[in-house]
Amino acid sequence: MPSKLLPISSEEKKWVQKLAPSRGLIYHFSRGCLRHVMSNITGLGPLDIPLKADPGEPPLLAEGWGNISMSHCSDALLIGWSSGKIGVDIERKDREIQAYKLSKRFFTQYENYEIENLSPCQAKELVLKRWVIKEAAVKWQRGKIANNINQWIWKNKSSFAHHKKLGHKVKVYEQNYDQWTYAIALDEDSITCKPIICVD
Repeated sequence: MPSKLLPISSEEKKWVQKLAPSRGLIYHFSRGCLRHVMSNITGLGPLDIPLKADPGEPPLLAEGWGNISMSHCSDALLIGWSSGKIGVDIERKDREIQAYKLSKRFFTQYENYEIENLSPCQAKELVLKRWVIKEAAVKWQRGKIANNINQWIWKNKSSFAHHKKLGHKVKVYEQNYDQWTYAIALDEDSITCKPIICVD
């Protein structure tokens, strides 16, 4: 986390005042970083980036600016920017989760069958991977996690995930980097075979 928070818009500052202190800090941090990164890429000032990023809603750019998605965990922020729709998610690989319980609650019978004969460590790794892929897909969809996480299906090692109720299909890219695992969901017909990842 930077030593000081980066600039955000006056509208975003009003949101910070309305949020609980801890959530307001994360909101300010993530929106400030998003504006800073896009400023470095475009040459515009951070406050000139045409961004609307209300709390709890997918961030939006002005028409012609493409699509963005972001995700954060305890010590990392992942920002995705694409000409087509995009969803991203990131988690620490060492995050404590109850893999079997989480899988039974949110995943399909087939997905649960995949982890039955795995060791606890292997099961945790696969469940965490499946979770970030599904959450990235939900963000691509611009849906709500609670209503859609169990609707997205991803078979281990597949390059695609699909929504069993709505029929959506997305191309997914999942990778580990250092102590994190992350996923990116793109349009099914995206010609991107491997997204460009920049680390700062």
